[in-house]
Amino acid sequence: MNSKFFINALKLLCIALGILILSNILSAVSSTRTVAYIKIGEITYTVTPYKNIPLKTILDKNNIALNDKDIISCDINKPIKPLQTVKITRITKELKKIAGNVPFIITQRKEYTSNLRKVELQKGIEKNIIKTIEEISHNGVLYDTVMLHEKTTTKEYYRLALFNKNDVIEKIYDLSKVKKMKMTATAYYPGDPLAWRDGTITFLGQKMQRGIVAVDPKVIPLKTRLFISGYGYGYAGDTGNLIKGKRIDLGVNNKKEEKSWMFKDVTVYILEKTDTYN
Repeated sequence: MNSKFFINALKLLCIALGILILSNILSAVSSTRTVAYIKIGEITYTVTPYKNIPLKTILDKNNIALNDKDIISCDINKPIKPLQTVKITRITKELKKIAGNVPFIITQRKEYTSNLRKVELQKGIEKNIIKTIEEISHNGVLYDTVMLHEKTTTKEYYRLALFNKNDVIEKIYDLSKVKKMKMTATAYYPGDPLAWRDGTITFLGQKMQRGIVAVDPKVIPLKTRLFISGYGYGYAGDTGNLIKGKRIDLGVNNKKEEKSWMFKDVTVYILEKTDTYN
């Protein structure tokens, strides 16, 4: 009697255990089929779909905000189905300005070779280009670039190229950026009786020659490279008793050339100080 009772009880226990296991399995399957997914880039949200509740409400309940430009794979005003994956693409747009330029294009040039070194006065234009673009990103990854606007400005100016002994450009000065002044020019030459030491030796002890100019050191420091309109390259290497203020005395070759420069108005470009006069 006790044996039969034990066997029957064991059978009932097995049946109950089986029902419990089956119930858990069915519950797990049921719960799996009652979820849906919302994917934004690499992030996936698990949500519960409802038969009569639209996607918009589900998004609100899960604190998922939409931006005006976002792309959604289904209608937010309709419900979603179990196991459905809704894809949301975040669209961002950023304006950027890109600057570029077309290098200096020479339109006119003039060489000066009579002074201490060869120089070339160059007239030309330079173009600056500013592009306004819009970068479109999908979920933080660049997707497309759109050109919105392009503006080109042209600048015309003069520059001075200095050549070395091998006839190679050593340095270029943008004359639109250096200091310049209007001055009154006179001239002197080697052996000029009115010049200090007959114009043969300069104040700095250099040999007098075309290209050496006398200045007022209070206006233009000695040992300064210059460019003088119509004259060419000059080096501030001398002074004079009468050279005061905005006066400049140009070294020339002879008396005849001296007369052609007497009391002429010139523009003097102050390039830079250097111990190397040529």
